[in-house]
Amino acid sequence: MDGLHALLKLLNRVNARGWTDALSDASGDNGQHKTSVENYPQYSEPLLTLRKEMEHARLCLRAVDDIRRHLKQRLRALRRVGMPLVLEDGIKRLPDNVLAVIFYHRMRMPRDAVFPSIQISHVSHRFRRIALRTPSLWTTVDDYDGESQIREFVARSGRLDLEVKVCGVMYCSNTESFLKVLKDTSHRWSSFNIPDVETKSFMTGLGITDFPRLKHLTYTCPIDLSAFAMPKLSRLEALGLPARSRFLAQLSYVQLDLWTDAVGIGDLTNALHGMTNVMDLSLTLEDCVVTNESLPLDSTAFPKPHSVHINRLAISIIGEKRQYSALLFDALVHFTPSLFELSINSERLDKFLYTSRHWFFPYSPAIKLHISTGVDVIGILHELVKGCDIIRTVHFDTPMGRDLDMLTARRLPDSDWERIRCLDHLRFINCDGFSESALGAFANKFLRGRAENGLHCLEIISCKKISEDFLLELEDEFGDRLKWSL
Repeated sequence: MDGLHALLKLLNRVNARGWTDALSDASGDNGQHKTSVENYPQYSEPLLTLRKEMEHARLCLRAVDDIRRHLKQRLRALRRVGMPLVLEDGIKRLPDNVLAVIFYHRMRMPRDAVFPSIQISHVSHRFRRIALRTPSLWTTVDDYDGESQIREFVARSGRLDLEVKVCGVMYCSNTESFLKVLKDTSHRWSSFNIPDVETKSFMTGLGITDFPRLKHLTYTCPIDLSAFAMPKLSRLEALGLPARSRFLAQLSYVQLDLWTDAVGIGDLTNALHGMTNVMDLSLTLEDCVVTNESLPLDSTAFPKPHSVHINRLAISIIGEKRQYSALLFDALVHFTPSLFELSINSERLDKFLYTSRHWFFPYSPAIKLHISTGVDVIGILHELVKGCDIIRTVHFDTPMGRDLDMLTARRLPDSDWERIRCLDHLRFINCDGFSESALGAFANKFLRGRAENGLHCLEIISCKKISEDFLLELEDEFGDRLKWSL
C-alpha cells in the first residue's frame, strides 16, 4: 500500500496548495517509505532527490492505475444493474411524439442493426399504439415478407413514399408475386433496387415502368433503363453505366462501379459530362482497360478545368491500369470538389496523380488518401502541396506506408517546407510504418514556427509503433496543435 499512501499525501498537498506548488518541490517523503532508490548507488544532490521524486511519482501512478482498475470494475457492475432501469425510466419520460421520431430514425439504420417496425409494435401496448399511428414506420417493404404482411404495411403507411427492397430471384423465389402485390403502388415508390435482370423483366412484363416519386435507384446488373420514367430521380448507385440514360442531368448523387473493359472511357466521359447537377460522385475502377480508343480523347468540348464545384469526389482504383485512370481524370478535371478521396492499391501513387496530358489532377482544399501498399508518404505529400495551390487539409491512411525518415533522404528545400507548413490540418491514420524518431523530427519541422492560433494541426491516429508516452511528450511541446489517439 506504499503507492496508495504516497498518492494520498500528494493529493492532500494538491488540495492545500494547488497543482503547481504541490509539484514544484520535493514530495516530503523523508524516507518514510522504502523504494527501489535505496538499491541504487549513492548519488550526489540534486540527482538523488530527483531519482527519489521519480520513484515517488511511479508509486503514485501505480496506485492510480490500481484505483482506476477497481473503479472501472465497480462501474461495469453498476451499469449492468442500472442500465435497464435507466432505459425504462427514460422511455416513460419521453412524450409519444418524440418516441415516434426515435422509432422512425431507428428504421433508417442498416438492416442488420434495425428492429423491424412489427417487432417494435409488439414490445408493449404503448409502443403498439404509437407505432400504429405513425405511418412512416411502415414505409419499408421487402420481398421476403409474406403477402398479407406486405398489404398490411402498405395500408398502415397511408399515402407516404415507399422504400421497396428486392433481394432477387437468387435469394427469394417470390420476387414476381411480390411485384404483383406492389404493382398498383409504384407511383409511391421513392427508393428501389434492381438486383438482377430477371427482376427488371418482371417489372416490364407487369407494366411497372412509371415512377413519378422515385428519388433513389440502385442496380447491380447491366440493364437498360430507357423504358422507365423517373422524373425525380436524384440518387443513383449502379454497376456499370445506365444505357441510354435520359436522367443524368437530374442526378445529385452518383456511385458507379466499373470493371475491366465493360465501360468504354468515351462512353464514361460523355456520361460524366452529362451529370451537370451532380454534387457527390463516387467511382470504383476495377482493372479497367482502354480498348480501341485514341489517346488522348478529343477534349475540345470538355468543360473548362476546375470550373464546376461539387461537394465530394471519391475514386477507388483497383489494379495498375494507369492509362484508363489518366483518361478518366481528363474527364473529371473540370470538377473542384470540397473533398477529394482517393483509394488505391498501387505502390506508384505518383503515377495516378496526373491526367493523360500530365496535368496534376487532385484539385481540392481537402484530400484524403487511402493507400494499402508501401508508398513514400513524404514524397506524396510533397507532390500534393506542389501540384495543388488550394490544398489545406491532407489525410493519409497508409497501413504499409514507408517511414517518415524519407524526410532526411530527400532534404527538402525550405521553399517546399513552407508549402507543407501552409497546411491547416495534416492527419496520419493507421500509418503503422512510422517510427517515433522520424515522426518527432517531422512534427518539429511541421509545427514549429507557426502561430498557435488553433488552425495549424497535426493529428496522429492509431499508428502502431507510436507510443502513448511519446505522444504525450509531443503534446507537452506543441499543445493543442497536436491531436492524437491510440
